[in-house]
Amino acid sequence: MNSFTFYKNYYELIKYLKPSDRMILYDAIMKFIFDNEEPQLNGLLNGIWINLKMPLNTSKNNSGRGGRPKKNKEEIKTDLKPNKNRLEIENKTEKKTNNISTFLFLISNNKYKYIILDNKIYNKIQEWLEYKEERKEKYKETGLNNLLKQIDNKVGEYGEDAVINLISECMANNWKGIIFEKLEKINKSNKKSCEWFNEDIVSEPVNEETKKVFDDFNKFIEEVRK
Repeated sequence: MNSFTFYKNYYELIKYLKPSDRMILYDAIMKFIFDNEEPQLNGLLNGIWINLKMPLNTSKNNSGRGGRPKKNKEEIKTDLKPNKNRLEIENKTEKKTNNISTFLFLISNNKYKYIILDNKIYNKIQEWLEYKEERKEKYKETGLNNLLKQIDNKVGEYGEDAVINLISECMANNWKGIIFEKLEKINKSNKKSCEWFNEDIVSEPVNEETKKVFDDFNKFIEEVRK
């Protein structure tokens, strides 16, 4: 095999990846086509590869037969008629392709303040999406965009580590969604602990040096909450 057709939708699937991941996929395509080597990929890259493999296999098969076979007049007439099964397959393929690339597409628009390519919360969201993929639960663009905005807001309100821990907890418990209300409960619990600390310990008369220590501690707690 000396050549194959590279369609635009292949590019649409790959272009939003970071450069190193794009190179991995491009290399996987070339080795699959020209060396007949099956790539070993993980996570999102494997999800994209699953969508590329079928049309690439078709290209290989057609090339092995000397190109796509010519059709007679009767076959051409049949092709002109609406093919319901073919349209259903194409629609399903398109939906699957869009779902896989939606996260990368949304991130590429830089709509989010804290979700940045390859930072901790970005990687945790990708892990969450892989978890949802395993459950065969798909996000549409609008739904995923709303989720990312919510995560972005919660990171700003409660901190990156708190949101990451919450997502990990939701996956560990096999929950369908991310229970953001738990962040508010944790925050209230921490606030009550601080109030208890102030009332039970700081209520006694203290000197200026001790008072400064407590003031510094309270400032530190407020910074953590931001």
